[in-house]
Amino acid sequence: MLQIVDLLLWQLLLLPAASCVSLPLVPFLCDNIETNQKINTAQISIKNGISIPDNLAVYLQTQECYKCDLILTTAVRNECVINVDSRWPMRVEIRVMSRNANISNVTESCSEKSLTRMYTEGGQYSIYIDKDNDNNINCTQAVINEPSDPNIPIYIALGGAVFLILLWNFGKFLYRLGYIHRIVYFWSTESMMSDLGTPTNISQMDDNAVSRPVVEAKERLRSLDTFRGMAIVIMIFVNYGGGDYWFFGHSTWNGVTVADLAFPWFIFIMGTALAFSFQGQLKKNVPRWKISVRILKRSAKLFLLGLLINSFGADSGVDFTTFRIPGVLQRFAGTYLITATSFLLLAPQPNTNQYTRLSPIRDIVNYWPEWILYLAFIGLHCAITFALDVPGCPRGYLGPGGLEQSRQYFNCTGGASGYIDRLFFGEKHIYQSPTSQEVYKSTVPYDPEGLLGTLTSCVQCFLGLQAGKILINHNDWVKRCRRFFTWAIILAGLGLLLCKCSYNDGWIPINKNLWSLSFVFVLSGMAFFLLMICYILVDVYKVWSGGPFFFAGMNSIALYCLHEFFSGRAPVYFMVHESHASLLPMNLWGTAFWLLVSVYFFYKNIFITV
Repeated sequence: MLQIVDLLLWQLLLLPAASCVSLPLVPFLCDNIETNQKINTAQISIKNGISIPDNLAVYLQTQECYKCDLILTTAVRNECVINVDSRWPMRVEIRVMSRNANISNVTESCSEKSLTRMYTEGGQYSIYIDKDNDNNINCTQAVINEPSDPNIPIYIALGGAVFLILLWNFGKFLYRLGYIHRIVYFWSTESMMSDLGTPTNISQMDDNAVSRPVVEAKERLRSLDTFRGMAIVIMIFVNYGGGDYWFFGHSTWNGVTVADLAFPWFIFIMGTALAFSFQGQLKKNVPRWKISVRILKRSAKLFLLGLLINSFGADSGVDFTTFRIPGVLQRFAGTYLITATSFLLLAPQPNTNQYTRLSPIRDIVNYWPEWILYLAFIGLHCAITFALDVPGCPRGYLGPGGLEQSRQYFNCTGGASGYIDRLFFGEKHIYQSPTSQEVYKSTVPYDPEGLLGTLTSCVQCFLGLQAGKILINHNDWVKRCRRFFTWAIILAGLGLLLCKCSYNDGWIPINKNLWSLSFVFVLSGMAFFLLMICYILVDVYKVWSGGPFFFAGMNSIALYCLHEFFSGRAPVYFMVHESHASLLPMNLWGTAFWLLVSVYFFYKNIFITV
């Protein structure tokens, strides 16, 4: 009973002092409380060496939370062990408050500057607070247990991947020399010699096989399917959890992580493939109205598939009052519909014999109406983003809301982008748990695949279409690669200029949730560069077959739908210990499983398209 009264008095005492922070009351009075350590956390033991009745107020905040105030987390009487986030540097501040002293006598014992650091996952640390003979506060921080590098499972996985690649290439080398054939032949004929006999000359048989005429079929560029396969493999891996490493998940708000690469690259390569598909149909004089019907059908199929995927996991039935309407495939559908239709209506009829002084840049000048259209898309997106009046929010707000900027714009998550989605779809029909929610504690739903971002994703698809136009209009591989590299530098430079090479303080930060203009430019620049590398290795010098990504790229939509359906189910998911060392192998297995399925589909001539 005494402890309860003590706790109430302590919270009343802290109320005026904590009015400047996010949480006005201390959640609990921590006194010798043991906490179970979890993944992505470290433990701090805070020891109060000051004579009772002085207590300690602990304030915490991760540096990932941009312009956020420290949060009053707990009070410590004697000693308390707390968990802190180890994914990003942690801001820590401890203040001494006497229950018997005047409230104005609150003193700062351990400043944020002295305690802020990057805590290692699984590590154990201590902070000891006492007073010297002159009654000055002393803060001593020490490492109790510094664990091994939590990224060791990644290093092992990379080493295993390198070993398998070397083993595979060594096997191919032996196969070319005929050793694999001889070994298989030896073991298969040793026990059946009396029934089947043996050939008299293996090398002669091989020579005869080689001497047969080979008819080479004209192949599509394998680098396009390889690039698409890389995007879908990354998408599957991060969707399955990525070993629960933060950099394999989506960014909290601004910035780019591995998970943020897959979707825009997939949209980029969709535009590149679109150029080849339509160019072939236009050369065959397929009526444009027939092509437009195909565009509508494919867009509708993608949208309906996206709605079906959104219904996965609804074991008790779909509740249409809270059913999410936007999604990944829905964004694909809208982007494809707009980009393909504009290309169909505005692209000139193919003419390979046309040559003018502008031929070196014909991949641009021949399509000038499209450039005007997409520049208008950029202007419209910027006008809506920075000029739309969002109730209760400043114009041009691009932040996550919640705790950012001392909670001034708590319900402004996503600014104009979020407002449009909540107005158009309704709050209950968009994504309820945005990535910013964990850190910024926002409560407003926000959908990363919303309406406004479709404009800039169309720009990204158009830039991929530009890569396809380069491949179509220029036959020399050197000219193609020179243009790819030039576009990569220009776009990446524009993106970095817009964000001022800053994580949070640029004019337009790189942001996947908003699908910001700087995000589109930087990711498109990366896509141009990666496509150039794939093209050189796979199609020019042929030092890489594109495997195993090539197989996944040939059935990308099928793999995406299947991996979503089996998420959390066997044979790709099992209950394991909550650690990187357990989760990473399981997520890698889930990704490898769908790669094996794609290989099986390829050799069985199973190609599922929409």
